[in-house]
Amino acid sequence: MKVYLATDKQLEAIAKHDFDCSPFLLKEVVEEMLNRNLFDVMINQCARMVFGSIKRMNEVHSMALDDLLQIGRTSVFEALELFKPGNEKSFSSFVFMVIKQKFIKCIKFLEREKRDQRNEVKETETEEGLNMFDLMPSYINIEKYVIKKITLENLLNQLTKRQRQIVDLFLQDYNFDEIAEILGSKGKGRSLNKTYNDAIKKMRKGA
Repeated sequence: MKVYLATDKQLEAIAKHDFDCSPFLLKEVVEEMLNRNLFDVMINQCARMVFGSIKRMNEVHSMALDDLLQIGRTSVFEALELFKPGNEKSFSSFVFMVIKQKFIKCIKFLEREKRDQRNEVKETETEEGLNMFDLMPSYINIEKYVIKKITLENLLNQLTKRQRQIVDLFLQDYNFDEIAEILGSKGKGRSLNKTYNDAIKKMRKGA
């Protein structure tokens, strides 16, 4: 099938109704849909469901619609990597769930960041006012951060694909029940917990 010749409705029909679409065809369909911005309506729906309104999103979280569209489109690619055909769920239903959960995680991150910033401001306030340089990380801290990130990536590369998926999602603040649903293993949170623990043991041995 030459997906670039398909109409928007034909592409959307595959994403919504073809439960057994081959991974190769689905990848081409999704990429073409992204090129045509066909997921933007879904991303908007998820954003309004999670944030309430675009105005509130701007006022409370200082996020523009373009920011959310970018997060949503990136989530589509993530969903494509995780999706398993023949799982009694269409790709559209699956990607909607992934985008929605990504936005929820985004809110939690922003709220946590605001709390951290408020705490930093309280700690660095003096009678003379706020010293902005105190809020900036030192070069040493940045260097340590980079080293830790490289080390973590090397350790993650020792894991199996399944273990890597579980650890990556866990590091994004998903719980094991949510991870099970994303990976098409609904009801198997305990099993994923064991896989996660095995992965951590393997990383510790490699550290």
